[in-house]
Amino acid sequence: VSLTGDLARAVLRDNYVQSAAVSLLEQTAAARLDEHVHQMRRLEKEGRLDRAVEFLPDDEALKERRAQNLGLTRPELAVLVAYSKMSLFDALLASSVPDDAFFERDLLGYFPPALAQKYPQALREHRLKREIISTILANAVVNRMGASFAHRLAEDLGVGAADVVKAYATAHEIYRGDVYWKSVEALDGTVPAVLQYKLLAGACGLMKHVTGWLLGSEFASQPVAAAVQALRQPVADLEDLPDCLSPMYREDWNRVAAGLRREHVPEEHVVRLANTKAMGSALDIVQLATEHKVGLQFAAQVYFVTGEKFRLLWLLSAIVSLRVQGPWQALARQNLRDDCYRIHSRLAGRVLRHAGATPTARLEAWCAAHTRAASHALKQIQDLQALDSPDFMSLAVAVRELRKLRQL
Repeated sequence: VSLTGDLARAVLRDNYVQSAAVSLLEQTAAARLDEHVHQMRRLEKEGRLDRAVEFLPDDEALKERRAQNLGLTRPELAVLVAYSKMSLFDALLASSVPDDAFFERDLLGYFPPALAQKYPQALREHRLKREIISTILANAVVNRMGASFAHRLAEDLGVGAADVVKAYATAHEIYRGDVYWKSVEALDGTVPAVLQYKLLAGACGLMKHVTGWLLGSEFASQPVAAAVQALRQPVADLEDLPDCLSPMYREDWNRVAAGLRREHVPEEHVVRLANTKAMGSALDIVQLATEHKVGLQFAAQVYFVTGEKFRLLWLLSAIVSLRVQGPWQALARQNLRDDCYRIHSRLAGRVLRHAGATPTARLEAWCAAHTRAASHALKQIQDLQALDSPDFMSLAVAVRELRKLRQL
């Protein structure tokens, strides 16, 4: 009876998560039509998907939908989700990712607790161990991050899809991703569904950023446990991030938190959900603290006062708000966004090299040492900030000016 109950709960849970995944895709189906079409074509090139067999729209029908600002329908998105999981499963199975010892925990968690407790070693030696782990990981990534996330990031960064899945699993563990998902799920029936989708999108954005960060770091080639051991506790320590924010960043955080409170989000979830934007900087802050041998809080304060000085909160928001069409424009925006994060971290590192008892004192010392360059860059950004709606080229100019500063 216990096993039956465990299995029933697992099936119901899986149905809930998969349904939520399709619903989240449905919310942005029109805006992401090009992304979804690119994923369909990618799966066709693999020889995996036949649009006619699965009743997916042909190129002519897609043109009509684009003209009418329509995306894939819910059943069509469900098909895309299913084929994307199969593609990731095969990529994982052909890689060494399922052999990482970290994923034995997921293997044991796949079975009813009574079995896992009684026969742990037998389950670790299960002849379908690699297949089970690959299934778990493929489902987890697609259910939480969408049908095209892993393939698209792999394509953008020139890595394997299995590498993306491993990095996502690492990011999920370091940031305790389930805590974010459960905070949103706890709001079922108490807030509008559209708010839940927005909050889920914020958590997905955080996980995507951290996944990309890890893929560009030394941890990409190391076992999952190495990154988790090095980064999980410092990231957890930074969850009190609001206390480290400079006035401009704190005002932005307060605005988000106030919006959640107006929607009657319980206070126990407000801080965590409001943190999703600022916590994207946590790994950079941990790295800065380690490299410059300062405390986490001090490194965070330097990071944010530097960002405030050069209007990086505005610049990043403006880049994220750029409207794009097609995968190439989306990649250009993503690259500009990543450049903004990297430059922010490098600038904060330059500031930390200067003497000063407080974060502000160190920033002032750096600015005094580079008065002309700092003043010129700041004026350029302020001029751009005065524009009603800066375009890609103007924002690229701002990023270029800041890139000059990181060499000083």
